[in-house]
Amino acid sequence: MILYEGEYSWEGRIDRNTRPISWWASSYHLKIIDLGRRTRGVFYLKPVIIKIEDTGRGASVVNCLPEMAKQICARFELELSRVLWVEQIADGEDGIQVASFEKVATVAGEPLYTTDWRPATPPEADFIRNHID
Repeated sequence: MILYEGEYSWEGRIDRNTRPISWWASSYHLKIIDLGRRTRGVFYLKPVIIKIEDTGRGASVVNCLPEMAKQICARFELELSRVLWVEQIADGEDGIQVASFEKVATVAGEPLYTTDWRPATPPEADFIRNHID
């Protein structure tokens, strides 16, 4: 089920005591798909896929994904650890990239993450394409 499909943008300034995703106004196309908890006996460890596509306006997702992910998860009531974050590179040779998060610290009750991007394996890429296209 598609939970959201559209442009997700921000102004690049502090709003309601919330840290901005980045200090530059930016936007991305998002598609949030909920696979459900089970499909024919299969239990998904990451039952939500979020596809991120660059609009060409603003900050690179590589630089701002941790803050963007925290805000998207808060807005859509998702658990960060149960979301598969993907970026489909239209003209790139790597195709679909998958992000992983590592919690490195907690500051003032707020978790801080680093992210790492890797190419999706062929079975992952097939699974992701079947659900996001």
